[in-house]
Amino acid sequence: MILFLIAWRNLWRNKLRTLLTALTVALGLALLLISLGLGDGAHKQMIESAVRMGSGHVVIQSSGYQQRGGLERALTSDQVDQVLQWLEQARAEGVPILATSQRTFASGLASSADGSAGVQIIGVQPSVEKSASLFPDRLAEGEFLHDSDENRVLVGRGVARKLELGLGGRMVLMAQAAGTSEIQSRLVRVQGILETGQEELDQILVLAPLATCQEFFHLPGRLHQVAVLLDDYGYSEELARQGGQALAGLEVLSWRSALPELDDFIRVDDGGNYVFYTFLFLLIGFMVLNTLLMSVLERRREFSLLDALGLPAARRFILVLLEALFIALLASLAGFALAYPLHLYFERHGLPLDAFNMSEFSAAGVAFEPVMYSDLSVWRILQSVTAIVAMTLLLSFFPALRAARQGNVKLLGSE
Repeated sequence: MILFLIAWRNLWRNKLRTLLTALTVALGLALLLISLGLGDGAHKQMIESAVRMGSGHVVIQSSGYQQRGGLERALTSDQVDQVLQWLEQARAEGVPILATSQRTFASGLASSADGSAGVQIIGVQPSVEKSASLFPDRLAEGEFLHDSDENRVLVGRGVARKLELGLGGRMVLMAQAAGTSEIQSRLVRVQGILETGQEELDQILVLAPLATCQEFFHLPGRLHQVAVLLDDYGYSEELARQGGQALAGLEVLSWRSALPELDDFIRVDDGGNYVFYTFLFLLIGFMVLNTLLMSVLERRREFSLLDALGLPAARRFILVLLEALFIALLASLAGFALAYPLHLYFERHGLPLDAFNMSEFSAAGVAFEPVMYSDLSVWRILQSVTAIVAMTLLLSFFPALRAARQGNVKLLGSE
């Protein structure tokens, strides 16, 4: 106990140095926490945007569909029933499932009196998409689809521009149906125009009611994909693992496997951030090491006196470690006090990208929102504080070894 009191008293023998060191570490920790919060928040926004724009936190499809696709590689009606029953059971067991969306996909050709364009035709359940996806939020003109609509579609802005179509305009969709080599055609009317924020998608996107697509593609009761949207995307890997065991013969993928480009982008972005954090820690570390070493060198007479009075080398070693621990804890409290209010502000109001002359842009096929929100977890805070404390203690070993050396009796004489 006496070592704790001595270590605490020693810190305040040079208040300015102690405060400057603690403040430096605190600012570093605050910058780290804010960066982690904004980085994780941006990644979460990207994931949520991607899974709600044609994918899902977990997707269930026929085996091999992810790699090879194909109109006829669809779930049978019996497989669809099996999937829906399993999802109902999972929801009853407490899995945080928000919605399940049934979809079909087909490549085709859209033509109007003013031109033609290759398109991706996606059959969706309008009532589900309204509550679970971002498509309704991306509707720039017109009205969203209804389950009862027939021969009504939504098109991307790029498709509308190519075909010179406006609301109420008519176009012909052509596609090969399942089980036949004949090309099917269907006259549809544009009910709305979408602007997804992804130019490539806007150039090919056509949304139609699921029932219309199943009839058009000759897929009665069949689907290409069941997309599962969760309340917590962190549960996607576990649910995909459970689905792989329960739904033998089907492809059950988490968002990481269903969207490999997005997963790779997040990993690369995290890697770049870790390089930045490493340099930040090195700078903080040199400051802490310099402070502790100077403190020990300035107190050589004191440590020689403690040695002469019989204080063992191990206790002198622990004394310096305790001083470093107190600095780390003070800095952690101050850093958290600086960072957390900013995190709460960014969590609620966000950081507008136009403050950095940046507007909405896309990466890995996903559109960034014009405002970046913070998402700082308790685990991230504990990780950061632990890293700061561990780094400070590690760097204090060398000064502590210097303090533990045998004292120089010449320093005890009058100066």
